[in-house]
Amino acid sequence: MTYAVADELKVETPAAVAAVGRVRAVYFATDLTSPSVNLRVTSLEEAGCDVAAFTFRRDRFNKDFKPGWSNTPLGTLGDGNYLRRIPAMLRACAILAKNRQTFQQARFFYARMFDAALLAVFAKWISGSKAKIVYEIEDLQAVMFKRTLMGAAVRWIERRILRRTDLLVVLSPGFVRGYYQPVQNYIGPSFVLENKIHLRAPVPAMGPASARWRDIKDRWVIGWNGTLRCERSIAILAQIAERMGDRVEIVTRGHPTETGLEAFMAVVNRHSNWRHGGEYKIPDDLEAIYGQVHFSWCFDFHDPTGNSPLLLACRLYQGGYYGAVPLVPTGSEMERFLRAHAIGHSFEEPLGEAVVAFLEQLSWTDYEAERARVLALGPSLFLDTGEDSRRLLALIGSL
Repeated sequence: MTYAVADELKVETPAAVAAVGRVRAVYFATDLTSPSVNLRVTSLEEAGCDVAAFTFRRDRFNKDFKPGWSNTPLGTLGDGNYLRRIPAMLRACAILAKNRQTFQQARFFYARMFDAALLAVFAKWISGSKAKIVYEIEDLQAVMFKRTLMGAAVRWIERRILRRTDLLVVLSPGFVRGYYQPVQNYIGPSFVLENKIHLRAPVPAMGPASARWRDIKDRWVIGWNGTLRCERSIAILAQIAERMGDRVEIVTRGHPTETGLEAFMAVVNRHSNWRHGGEYKIPDDLEAIYGQVHFSWCFDFHDPTGNSPLLLACRLYQGGYYGAVPLVPTGSEMERFLRAHAIGHSFEEPLGEAVVAFLEQLSWTDYEAERARVLALGPSLFLDTGEDSRRLLALIGSL
């Protein structure tokens, strides 16, 4: 059974949440520097957990980040090839073995992504812990869809992980529908924990920065923010910038992981109507970032035959909460999500030409009305003040 955060579940009542009480949890992750890791740990703590984290660090961005919670470093883990990660994983196992007493006291292990789930299974075995294993998937890796020996090996290992998993947590229902059910034949319980913007209650009122878009009426501003990994999006946005000239402005924030910053900036600098503001903090900078744009670019073609059409991007929620109208590809999970609420716009091929045609025909009055609809849905559709994590914790407690 798949549980969504909006489901009417007995375990989601306040009484059930309180009954779980403060519990010991161990969190495993492969990238301490990821904002999602910090969000999940702090959310679990706020929901009533005492969390001990064991994490790798990636040498990509946010390099100076220091966690505000208990963390045991496992070393540095490289990107890409799984075989090259084996030495780092073995060193991590040695560290886990030294901390087996921590695992014996835990109610559950929370593992983010494939490598971390392997460590969770190892930690449970080495310690004899009776902890439940919760396996979270933020993205489906490309290798999981490949018809190669490596792809088959990863899927085989993951099936063994799933047999030892008590709850699968996915950030998009598309992951279950498009991969775990048809490919891995997974029939166990799953929980959809959407990657909503997380603001601590009481939620602060929006300030003047959220309304800067109202003063920009001579051009349409498109914002693309986050992990800028989609090279095709770079090409499409460059096409839009060239076709529309000063009638459009492209604004990007974040780190271009695939091209590297130098190659990315070479594209940006060729266009006078493209600004790149570098890295940013979540949630501190979101209001200023999305308050200055009209549209949020939510296209993703990084893995077009696997993860990309199945995901619900975090920028969908971050931009949506502040009213930025999302632009998505037709046929994607994001289109399915937006269509249910009659907001946003989806586009078919050829994408650059389709977006240009849309922007050229759009009136300011129609845009204002649409932004108002997105803003009205923001608190219920895009914001999590901790309730979703409390529901998840209650469900874990009921397993």
